Amino acid sequence: MRRLCLSLLVLAGCASAPVPSAAPAWKLLSASPDVTELQFQTDQNLNRATITASGAQGPFVDLKRTAGKLQGTVRVDTPVELQLKGSEIHGRVAGDAFDLTLIPDEQEIRATGLARGVPSTFWMSPPKVRGSIGECQFDLVWGAGRYSGTRTCGARSDVVSVLVPAALSTWSDPEVAAMLVLISTRQ
Repeated sequence: MRRLCLSLLVLAGCASAPVPSAAPAWKLLSASPDVTELQFQTDQNLNRATITASGAQGPFVDLKRTAGKLQGTVRVDTPVELQLKGSEIHGRVAGDAFDLTLIPDEQEIRATGLARGVPSTFWMSPPKVRGSIGECQFDLVWGAGRYSGTRTCGARSDVVSVLVPAALSTWSDPEVAAMLVLISTRQ
């Protein structure tokens, strides 16, 4: 009986309230607390980068965040030079104009401008990411710890899965929008 009581006390101590999620109370996107990589996956490829407060590193990305700037490369040889100014991020990616402005739009944040010289408008929120980035249309919904849905570029449509690490919440909203554009670019 004494052993049973001791076991019940140990179990009762373990059965406390659930541990709150490590995901931030972030209004821009939903995040997975147990991943460190931003991952953009289709049937054809996987673009990924480990996200920290100082940048993004991976086989596809080498970006540094310093003093309101996002600089480095994507795809090994594509230079990225972006400057943060309030709710805007401007600069060049592979020599093309890159200019996004973020605007609150009801329960979402709208990013509008040029992505690599091509007009783009997309919306971000914890339940979904949708709109156009360059020539591609996105419709992604949050569920099971990731955004899932489709990307349509011209006649081609891909099933897409995006993992967002909680560490990305340490970046400014315009930097996050720029990173989503950079990682979602079709190869």
